[in-house]
Amino acid sequence: MTEKLRILAVGAHPADVPKRAGGTLIKYAAAGHEVYMATLTYGETKESQLLWKQPGMTVEKAKPIRKREFLQASKFMGVKPLCFDYGDHPNLVVDDERADELAETIRRIRPHIILTHWILTLYDDHREAGKAVCMKAIPKAADQAALKGSKYEPWQVRDVYLFEPAIGLMDETRFIPDLYIDITAFYKKKMRALEFFWRSQTDVSEYYAGVARYCGLQARVKYAERFVRFRPKRVFDFFPLSP
Repeated sequence: MTEKLRILAVGAHPADVPKRAGGTLIKYAAAGHEVYMATLTYGETKESQLLWKQPGMTVEKAKPIRKREFLQASKFMGVKPLCFDYGDHPNLVVDDERADELAETIRRIRPHIILTHWILTLYDDHREAGKAVCMKAIPKAADQAALKGSKYEPWQVRDVYLFEPAIGLMDETRFIPDLYIDITAFYKKKMRALEFFWRSQTDVSEYYAGVARYCGLQARVKYAERFVRFRPKRVFDFFPLSP
């Protein structure tokens, strides 16, 4: 791959992207591509189980702790962090104003590829994030008539890939992966990146290690991450050939 790409990965909470696509982002960054990782909330209520066991914990105290973890993980992974403080209590909501902000961010960064949540997942915040990115922000970023007063020209994202929900919810959410990324060389760094988050939430590293091994087994490599391509291109002059 000779073209330098810009990648944007968007999660509902700070650890969402590192857990599900961290190896892929690290791999792209190591190859010299420009990689951004965004969180739409600080996971201050839903992804901070250990913090809320501390006496006197509040949302105002939790947010900067979670933000610091996200920034530390981003730096370790070699990606550029983006923080949107949209709040996760009782649920993440991406209204039109917030969708406009995300669309403006897409125009500013001009990513060739966007990664985000599977839009049929059962988890409300993840579903809201995925739908907001795919159904609102991306179309607005490309629409000449949208975002009046925008500082940037419209931008058409080339490809969008959705990362998987939790194992055990594959059938219920109709997630059928059609693309795997071999992360074998970057697996250890991904798992180390997750360690930044275990101070605030339950350590589920064994689970994500198992996911990487299972995906690798499916892809016939040691470790992998899997995705579904959102609205793949289906019309060609001739059959496309694999590289």
